[in-house]
Amino acid sequence: MKREELVDEMFKQVDTNNDGVLSRGEFVELVRCLTGEHGVGVSSKIFDEFDANQDGVISRDEALEMIIQFAL
Repeated sequence: MKREELVDEMFKQVDTNNDGVLSRGEFVELVRCLTGEHGVGVSSKIFDEFDANQDGVISRDEALEMIIQFAL
């Protein structure tokens, strides 16, 4: 599976409401999957780091950067 396909699949799995972005709650699940961390505090720090445009959600492109950095 190619990197972008992997990212798309992971994104779809945690975007439970299928709105095309990850809310903080959905993001917590993604971070848990990637890092094994269960703390909201850790997820919140990572969320703020990767929410590049500070719109309060993580887009697919922002998630791509995070997934590459943490998992691939």
